[in-house]
Amino acid sequence: MLTEIQIRSFKPAATRYLKTDGRGLSLDILPSGVKTWQFRYRLNGKQEKIVLGRYPDLGLGGARSERDRLAQIVTKGQSPSQQKVQARVAVLTDPTVREFCERYYREQVQRRLKRPGEVRRYMDSEIFPTLGDRKLKDVGVMDIQRLVYRKRDKGRITTALHLRAVLKQAFDYALENRLELLSENASGPNL
Repeated sequence: MLTEIQIRSFKPAATRYLKTDGRGLSLDILPSGVKTWQFRYRLNGKQEKIVLGRYPDLGLGGARSERDRLAQIVTKGQSPSQQKVQARVAVLTDPTVREFCERYYREQVQRRLKRPGEVRRYMDSEIFPTLGDRKLKDVGVMDIQRLVYRKRDKGRITTALHLRAVLKQAFDYALENRLELLSENASGPNL
């Protein structure tokens, strides 16, 4: 079993090497000096591993606790590594409005517009406070209309039109990328 003093004393070598702590927990020491905790386990006859975190951000005690938690998952016949991958995929395929709009801004707005600041302002001041934390697929036509009509009803017609244009372009981009925007019994926002 490793100690904190030993871990601090491990120096980088020309090639990466592992130091084991026991029960599947090991410390991977890279030539760059980065030290990363790994948990290795067998499931259905196959060797699998999962990265737990970097040392010293994740200390020895924390790494052991995480190993024990993941070992419980393995005893139930489940793969912690696969669960981690599935969680990442869920974030990518079921984003919030904020997550998708940030992607749209990076991939489209910043590349196409010379001055993307206006779109950024609409996102930060209008879209994110109202819809930002909702799942993209849960946003319907009425949600969009309420947001746009609120500006229109305050007499800010030009702002309402610009906001509608930003939302339409973002949702069109989502549709182009085949993201499921709404639940099965609704069609996409018809802006």
